[in-house]
Amino acid sequence: MVLCILALPIFAVLGIFSLKYRKLTLEALDCLFKTATLRKCRSSLDDRTKAAMAGKALKFSPKAAGLVYRNYKIISWLLLIIFLWSAYEGSLGAYNYYKYGNCNGPSDTGLCLLDPTGSNSKISAIDIDTQTNIVYPFAEKDDPIIGSESAKLTIIEFGCYACPYTKKAEPIIKEVLEHYQGKVNLQFKTFYIPSHHMSYKSALAADCANEQGKYKEFHNLVFQWQDNISDDTINRIADNTGLDTKKFNDCIAKERYKSEVDADTLMGVHAGVSGTPTFFINKQKIVGPKPFRTFKSIIDEELKK
Repeated sequence: MVLCILALPIFAVLGIFSLKYRKLTLEALDCLFKTATLRKCRSSLDDRTKAAMAGKALKFSPKAAGLVYRNYKIISWLLLIIFLWSAYEGSLGAYNYYKYGNCNGPSDTGLCLLDPTGSNSKISAIDIDTQTNIVYPFAEKDDPIIGSESAKLTIIEFGCYACPYTKKAEPIIKEVLEHYQGKVNLQFKTFYIPSHHMSYKSALAADCANEQGKYKEFHNLVFQWQDNISDDTINRIADNTGLDTKKFNDCIAKERYKSEVDADTLMGVHAGVSGTPTFFINKQKIVGPKPFRTFKSIIDEELKK
């Protein structure tokens, strides 16, 4: 009986390619049906497998063969448990990938066999110890909002202007804001990565652009020109957005918003952020440039609340 349960899905797959396994599939199915209907299963599949396993063990030693033969039922139950557990984990991984873009869930960056390149989960990490006592981030009134100011749900993003994975998430975020127009907005908090060239300076520049009411335009252009980010690029973006470049450069030179940039990064550290991009939708966390469906699943759940 135990073997029939274990063998049925395996033989069913192998039966696609071989007539031999199709017959075994039918035999296993017949045994299960008879057992389920309180009839005796007369299949010799168990006995044949028991003999085959003992024969394999006999190649090593008679003692091993005897051990397998005597404990066949225990071994078959163990194999069944392992099979069912593997099937459960595999199904859970497939569900998570379908819903969140990662086998392990939205806040995980671990290996996912369905996403071997890690394209949905890569982040630019910073070498810090994340906190165990999480302090969830919140939208601040003095920080700019992207999207409708009156939206009832705010996504908090910790991102780096020099991070390629933060850039990769930009079109997804735009799709989210367009889909939930008027219901969801975004507050971008700079979480600068020391190993990224221009990360800190770009963060300062964004706050200096906000001082002149050009934050959104500056924010978009920094990502568009990220591949060639430099002091010259920052100045060209300032020109393109119509900023007073003298005031803008003076603001950067004096690091007028250093405390603001540091405070945003510190808020991320307190929230357990270790890399960019990391998103918070209330107390739900998304790590990496996850697909639109990941955001939709969580946002729909939060909007119902």
